[in-house]
Amino acid sequence: MGNRTLPDEPLAYETHGEGIPVVFLHGLTFDRRSWGPIITRLSAGVRSIAIDLPGHGGSPGPACGLEQLAGRIAHTLDTIGGIDAPIVVGHSMSGALAMIYAGAHPVRGVVDVDQPWDIRPFAKLVHQAAPMLYSERFLSAFNMFERTMGLDLLSPAVQADVVASRRVDSDVVLGYWDEILHCGPMQLQRRIEQQFASVTAPCLAVFGHELSCDERKHMTNLIPDVQLEEWHGAGHMVHLVEADRFATRLGIFINHCAPMVRGRMS
Repeated sequence: MGNRTLPDEPLAYETHGEGIPVVFLHGLTFDRRSWGPIITRLSAGVRSIAIDLPGHGGSPGPACGLEQLAGRIAHTLDTIGGIDAPIVVGHSMSGALAMIYAGAHPVRGVVDVDQPWDIRPFAKLVHQAAPMLYSERFLSAFNMFERTMGLDLLSPAVQADVVASRRVDSDVVLGYWDEILHCGPMQLQRRIEQQFASVTAPCLAVFGHELSCDERKHMTNLIPDVQLEEWHGAGHMVHLVEADRFATRLGIFINHCAPMVRGRMS
């Protein structure tokens, strides 16, 4: 996406509570409201900051690369003020964004929700769908990816809220997938691994499906002490399908990370 100058205005956000700062980053086509069921379940002593990515919710576009976006998030947090080395939580695409942020900025911990660290299988699917994605058949092509989200596993009330807050815009989707579409999968994978290798803070990764032995080995090779959890059958929206369990697990991780900055005692 290039190295355009960062806009001066912060991204749209909302904050709740006081205490240990926890930043929530939503997945592609969703917005900050998707974290509502988790934020409301967190105990006292947590300051939740839910941010809208560019082109989502209250943040205008255009989309940008994840490295540049990590800088925009840091700028937003600086604007808010009083946020000392947050715990950063990201779902789907933002799981990778959270890791990239944690590799470049002070954090207490980082949580990846159902974002594989090997981008190559997904990148190959996106490349195969490219002719449709760049045509009037965009929605048909995107629906192929949407069917893997597991929205049907959500409770009716949560599903209604999540769907109501979604916006599928071809320019936004293709903007965030620009690097995938225009870089070779192996080249992109090497860059991601270099960025993830810079993460020194505690890391939790929660998946809604069983990982293969190769996936587990790949993740632990990148970050040996990553806490890996597989909640079989919960699907891509694992944090909302099992909201009580996720909020409890996140609370435990927050308490574990509270005194740490970049993996060192503050």
